[in-house]
Amino acid sequence: MALLKTLSRAATAGALSALVSLGAIDAAAAMDDVTLRINFTPWGMHAPLYGGLKQGFFEDEGINLTIRPPSAGQQNEVFIGTGREEFGLANADSFIKARASGLPVIAFMADEPDTPFSVITLKESGIDTPEEMKGKKLSWFQTNVKGLVEPLFKAGGLTLDDVEFVVVSRGAEQQMLAAGQVDALFGYSFGQALTMEMRGYPTNVMALSDYGVKFYGTVFYTSESLLADDPDLVERFARAVLKSYMWADENNRAAVEEIIKVSPDRDLDLETKKSEIIFDLYKSPDYKDNFGKMYADKWASSIDILDGAGFLDTKPAPEDLFTNAIVEKLPESAALAKQLQGSGS
Repeated sequence: MALLKTLSRAATAGALSALVSLGAIDAAAAMDDVTLRINFTPWGMHAPLYGGLKQGFFEDEGINLTIRPPSAGQQNEVFIGTGREEFGLANADSFIKARASGLPVIAFMADEPDTPFSVITLKESGIDTPEEMKGKKLSWFQTNVKGLVEPLFKAGGLTLDDVEFVVVSRGAEQQMLAAGQVDALFGYSFGQALTMEMRGYPTNVMALSDYGVKFYGTVFYTSESLLADDPDLVERFARAVLKSYMWADENNRAAVEEIIKVSPDRDLDLETKKSEIIFDLYKSPDYKDNFGKMYADKWASSIDILDGAGFLDTKPAPEDLFTNAIVEKLPESAALAKQLQGSGS
């Protein structure tokens, strides 16, 4: 009898062990493999994402996240629009152009509420107004849309034909400006300009927003089919992003340290400063109630700028580009907005 009881206990233990193993397998199977395609090689603006990944916020939402930089020679939106990948973080100009070309992508949360793009020159050049760019060389990424910079040149009485656009690879624009191979670069006031300043090259910054450009900065997006077929996944991803931003706001340097791990050529102090500036931008009135909330009039202005310069295949309707359903549903969006609005400058 004792032997039978021992065998019975052993069998029970074995069954329990098997159930636990099956549970572990089910838990692993429940994890969604997800790819996020970002808009640039990792730097300060991406610190919350890498920091949140390290903190386990995506795993907590059942997401096994892979973050990938831009694919050389390919339009990132193609990966998401065709369903090969799930999510993207895009500059609004390339996102609008993708939508206008027929790719079924949709923004579900804004990141930077206004375009940070600027024309940046060295102070020693004396070029600090649009009109002084006539006949000058401007570094340019192939994926940028020239219509975005047209209003700035128009303010100086110039057309796009008055400036020579020099296509460069990402990361080469600052070296070329410092070496005098170009007269200006097109980039971020808190990105390339700050980097140049901290490396001993004082700059002039002509921000597009100072010349009447009402244009979105960066947005998180997915495909229309994924949003329709699996809104729960989109919500879980957005929730993890929001948690990541909440954590990074209070742990900025620690978040940037995760960037240095994947981009060791970056400078920790410099990227931390960039990230701090970006978090100040998040205190926008647009995000008073919900972080990431978007507005049709700003999308309309963004579309008009690109369409007016002839850079869109078709002119999409503003309401087709975005949805606020996700950010308005998630309490983390309101919590992050409150946290950012309440923090000091």
